[in-house]
Amino acid sequence: MTHPIRPGSLVPLSDTPEHRLGEDASLRRARGQNFVVDWIEGAAGASFVSRSSGEAMLIAAQDSGASLKHARAEIVMAGRTIAILPAGETAVSFAGSSTLIRLCGIGALEDDTAPANADAYAQADPTVAAPGAPSIAHVPGIRLHPIDSLKAPADKPRLKMLRSADLSINWVEYRGLRDRRALSPHDHADFEQGSLAIAGEFLHHLRVPWGPDATQWQEDRHIAAPPASLMVIPPRVIHTTEGLGEGEHVLLDIFCPPRADFLAKGWIANDEDYEH
Repeated sequence: MTHPIRPGSLVPLSDTPEHRLGEDASLRRARGQNFVVDWIEGAAGASFVSRSSGEAMLIAAQDSGASLKHARAEIVMAGRTIAILPAGETAVSFAGSSTLIRLCGIGALEDDTAPANADAYAQADPTVAAPGAPSIAHVPGIRLHPIDSLKAPADKPRLKMLRSADLSINWVEYRGLRDRRALSPHDHADFEQGSLAIAGEFLHHLRVPWGPDATQWQEDRHIAAPPASLMVIPPRVIHTTEGLGEGEHVLLDIFCPPRADFLAKGWIANDEDYEH
């Protein structure tokens, strides 16, 4: 049976319901079928507890970081750092007024905050592969990965890649316009891609391939994506993204389960931290 291709959807997190995390912090949440994205804003000294049954990623994309406490360990997380949080409770305190981004598998978060786009997944998309069992980490506790110390693969110089037990990310960062003569339209057979705009304005280009049933054909879409917006791109949708304007552009691509093709090529920087 051939299932219709979903068109993809943009979730502008800045326009979604805000959920308070104490007096000085708030959370806005969106999801893909297998993953959750939390956009968490806090004042200096604001704190919250991250609870999950599996690993989570916590990203300080700005220059201000946070202090993290898990079990008996207390760790200072500088700005522009990606932390892999182990399962359980991690107390997080903002070092300055900033934004933190939390990512994890859809079943791992232990709270009942509904994603803003929950209705889009009232029925699961059968074309999206199940995430499978999470990998087991060799290294216990919190692991910190400074973004500026990560090396991009020689074959993918624009991308810095990391993983957790059940997802992987591409950190994409550049200044100015992307070369329109060197875009990269492609599709994925059986997994979604989340593209979170962190800094700068982007334009997502989406094309649904024509099949034999012309009633299922869809127009091409060109969707403007401001900072704090999540584009969820379903399987089989041809897509590419370009930054608009001359400033800084930071885009985070999210996959759950981790990209098997990138793992096989040795592109993901911390893959040695996990059993295979």
